[in-house]
Amino acid sequence: MNKIRPLIFLAVLIPLFSCEKEYSEENLSNGNELIVGADCRISKITYRDTSGMAAGGPGIGLGSIEAEINRLDIVTRITQYDSVSNTILYRPEPIYSNDSVFINADEYFIVDVNKRITKSHLWVDITDPASLQFDVFYVYNTGGYLTQKNYFLTTPPGTSFLRVDYTYTTGNLTRMTAVDLPGGDLNMDADLTYNTNIVARRFIYTFPDEELYPAFTQFFNFGAKNFNAPKTMKVRNYDPGNVVRDSAVSAFSNYIMSRDGYVLSVQMGNPLPKATPPLTPSPQPSIPALPGKLNFSYHCK
Repeated sequence: MNKIRPLIFLAVLIPLFSCEKEYSEENLSNGNELIVGADCRISKITYRDTSGMAAGGPGIGLGSIEAEINRLDIVTRITQYDSVSNTILYRPEPIYSNDSVFINADEYFIVDVNKRITKSHLWVDITDPASLQFDVFYVYNTGGYLTQKNYFLTTPPGTSFLRVDYTYTTGNLTRMTAVDLPGGDLNMDADLTYNTNIVARRFIYTFPDEELYPAFTQFFNFGAKNFNAPKTMKVRNYDPGNVVRDSAVSAFSNYIMSRDGYVLSVQMGNPLPKATPPLTPSPQPSIPALPGKLNFSYHCK
C-alpha cells in the first residue's frame, strides 16, 4: 500500500495518443481569443465527459478546478467543483506569511524568493488532523527542474521514509521512481512520452507521484515545466518486494492550441480507445481533472 494516501476527489490525468494539433476557431469574435498573452499560467481547468461528443453533442460537464490569482500573481483561493452534484468539493484559501504559505493551521509550504516551493509540511492522512505529520524537501537542478523529493516523518524527527527521483530528457519529465526507505523497494514508478512537435507554454506539471495535493501542484511553482505537450503516461504501484499491484495508463490527444503556444484544450482518455471489450479510462490522481475533454483558462501578468 502506498505510504501516502491520495486525495480521492482530486482525480485524473489521462493520456494522449495522437500528435494532432489544431488552432481553436470556437467562439471567436475578432480573432484575439487565439492569443493568450506573453506571461500567463493556467488558472482554471474544466472537464467534460466525451461519451456523447461523437454524436455531435457537447458532452456532460463533470467539474472544474479554479485558482483565483491576484495582481501580484499570488493564488488566494482554489475551488474544486463537482458539476454533476453541483457541489463544491474543496475550497482552501492559502494564507501567506513571509516565506510560508499555510493551507490550514498545521499544513504549509515554504517558498524561496522566486515563489518556488522548497519544502512542505503535511498530514499523512489528509482527512485526519491528528495523524502523523511529515516534511517534504524539494531538490532542483541548475536548469530549474525538480529532480528529487525527500520525505521525512516529523515524529520521530529525521526519519526518512520515501524518496522520489525524476529523470528528464530534452526538457521533458520522462521517468519517475519512488522508493520506500530505508529498504529501497519500489513504491511507484512511471514512464512518460511527449509530442515533440507540440511546444506547450507553461502547461500542466506531470509529476505522477503527486497524489496528495495535485491542486496545489498545478497552481504553485514547482520549477520549470515540460518543453513539449504530454502524449502518454503509465504509472505503476508496487507491493513489497517490487511486485506490481496495479497500473494506470493514460493518453493525451486532439490538442487545440492558441497561436502563441498555450494549450486551450486536450482530450484525456484511454490509450486504446477501440479496445474490445471497451476499457474505462484510468484515473491519474496526480492531475486534478477527470478523464474527458479538458479546457484551460489562463491568468496573465
